[in-house]
Amino acid sequence: MEKKYVLPKGFKSAGIQGQIKPGKIDTGLIFSETPCDCTAFFTKNKLKSAHILLDQKRVNNKIRAVYANSGNANAFTGQQGVDNIIEIGKVVAKTLNVPENSVLFAATGIIGKQLPLDIMVKNAPVVCNALSAKDDNYPKAIMTTDKFRKVRSSVLKMGNKTVTVSAVGKGAGMISPDMATLLVFLMTDAVIDKKLLREAAKEALEYSFNRITVDGDMSPNDTVMCLANGQAGNKKISLKGKDYTAFKKAVSDAFYGIAEDMVSDGEGATKVVKVEIINSKTKAAAKKAALRIANSQLVKCAFFGESLNMGRILSAIGQTGVNVDLNSISIDIGGYRAVEKGKLITGDALKKVLKQDKIHLLIDFKQGKEKHYILASDLTYDYVRENADYS
Repeated sequence: MEKKYVLPKGFKSAGIQGQIKPGKIDTGLIFSETPCDCTAFFTKNKLKSAHILLDQKRVNNKIRAVYANSGNANAFTGQQGVDNIIEIGKVVAKTLNVPENSVLFAATGIIGKQLPLDIMVKNAPVVCNALSAKDDNYPKAIMTTDKFRKVRSSVLKMGNKTVTVSAVGKGAGMISPDMATLLVFLMTDAVIDKKLLREAAKEALEYSFNRITVDGDMSPNDTVMCLANGQAGNKKISLKGKDYTAFKKAVSDAFYGIAEDMVSDGEGATKVVKVEIINSKTKAAAKKAALRIANSQLVKCAFFGESLNMGRILSAIGQTGVNVDLNSISIDIGGYRAVEKGKLITGDALKKVLKQDKIHLLIDFKQGKEKHYILASDLTYDYVRENADYS
């Protein structure tokens, strides 16, 4: 798995300055030369952007293109918001000579503003004509407060054929399970059963985008799409054998890598903290405790200040109502024991660990065999500055 943007066989993409964000690349397009099977996952927020409302009606079609923009979320825009992207889609479909219902959409940006329709209709043919198998601009087109692009790709051998799995995403704020404020697009030229494509993506999603948090807020735009056009020509993956295992691992690695990038690029973030609960009596208890710690502003501030007060972690667990004996648990930070049998353990080693940009917080409930983890960022001055200015 590499941090590269590599388009699988038969895919093209483009990113242009579409005048939504003056002077910046803000309009992107993914296109497949042949129809794709598609599986997608959307926000659980009751407020859903216009693109999701339309995509949910189209996602089971054979898909040829995905049009995306940044700078405007097209959420809380009513029927006009949906009608606007339908108009844009008509132009995209005509220019590409594909069915209108084979075009999906994605958007990210400010909530509550209508799209600048005239400008976007005018630029729709421009982004279509910019499509290239060697494109490098699409990852920039979906960025908002992101400081760097988030990409992963891998090449697999299946028999005598080469299969490419490539993913691109964005996300830096409004990050909280389930999913996060994110857009992620996975493309593959693999020949794979659609049900297995969804199963592989769903499992990968659970261990990546459903386990990250920056600020505990959920976006109305969260979208993960997986497109498979079958152009690799491999023997169809229709059973859970060796090829499926390799494919699922590639998807999981891509999603986890991008998820980790999102947390490390969390608005103002300086650290990624993996909060992991082990040996819990139930999975629900492990998840509840991990998420509470990961979203605790006091804990996040303490990691930023590199002077962690263990009482904040213990208090966060206690607030959940989870049935655990806090005098029996152990807590390790970066492999060093910090709490054992109701006693705090301090030392220079722990101080050094807290200066690292990736920290593993491991909490052993000593009750059972269930576990859960969350990837979290610290909370910094810059997070407040960025969000105070975001409008």
